[in-house]
Order: sequence, then C-alpha cells, then structure tokens
Amino acid sequence: MLRVRPVHYTSRIDEFAAELETQGLRCVENHGSWRVYDSDSGKVGVHTAEAGSAEDGTTELGFEVRDCEIFVRRTLEDGTQAELVESSLIKSAHGITARITAPDGFTFLADPSTDLRLPGADPLLDHPRLAVTVTWRSPDVAAANKVLTDIGARLVAERPGGGALFRAKNGGFVATAAGAASGVELEITTGD
Repeated sequence: MLRVRPVHYTSRIDEFAAELETQGLRCVENHGSWRVYDSDSGKVGVHTAEAGSAEDGTTELGFEVRDCEIFVRRTLEDGTQAELVESSLIKSAHGITARITAPDGFTFLADPSTDLRLPGADPLLDHPRLAVTVTWRSPDVAAANKVLTDIGARLVAERPGGGALFRAKNGGFVATAAGAASGVELEITTGD
C-alpha cells in the first residue's frame, strides 16, 4: 500500500482548509492543528505553523503506507535509505513512521494507515475525479526517480529534462523535475 499524502504547513489553517474544500476535497480527520483532506486519489495533511516561521506556507513530501516495518525493509532492499523513527521526535506525533532519505539528504515520511481504499471517483458525484499531485524538484532528478521507484511508486510517463510522473497504488501522483535545491509543490488536479 502506498498513498501520496503531502503535508502543508500554514498559519492560516482554516483558510487553507476552506480552499481545499472548495476544490472538492473532504475532511477525513480534524484534530484542530492537524487535519487530513481526501481527494478521489491521494490525501493532503494540513498542519498549523507559526505565522512568519520558515515552514509557514511550505509543503513536505509525504506518503501513507500500511506497515512501516515492511515498507522500510523493502525500500532498503531496493537500494534507498529508510528507517523507522518515532515521529514525535520530528515535527508531529503520529507514532512510529518511516523516514526515507534521498542521496542528496532530502528526507520525507511515510506514516502508517489502515485506509486501504484504492483511488476512484464516486459515480454519484457531479465533479471530475480529483487527484493530489506533488512536484518534487531536485538537483538530481535521476536519484529522485530511483527513490520513488524504490518506495513502490509506478512510472506513468517520462518528462523533459529527466523528470517523470509516478502514481502511488492507493492514490496520488508525484512528478519529478529539475531544481536548484530539493523542494515540493502541491497541486490538486482534475481529470478522468
């Protein structure tokens, strides 16, 4: 199981949440300063940040997996650095999670989830299917592509400049693109 679930940090959590809902995402967890919004394909975590802080308005790459121990073992076997960590020692308190480290030192988390649904639209809804799409900009696009392959994302299409588009089995997309430094951009896309 692998689902895209980036985390967006904001000092304006209610306003950002309202924007996600306007786009058609549904709130599936609300703990005040931590919320999760579900699209038809992928989720977005929203976490409160202090106004004016370095993380205010930033997005981190993130995923959900069923079993962090199995995920870490398989990721290591495929050649990418991964480890189990206590997330309360990082930025959030979501228990034991997996931390993945790209060759350039860029890290992201894969949190445990029991939600095993596959992506799909509700045929009774009158809006197009929604998908969470994250762009991972990296100075080493080939290494970013390998990391995504090693964690179980599936290549959808290659893109100019060595970038690629990947799909997670349980929803969401990650695109890789060249960048001067590693960073993440969040987009909600529509389509069939």
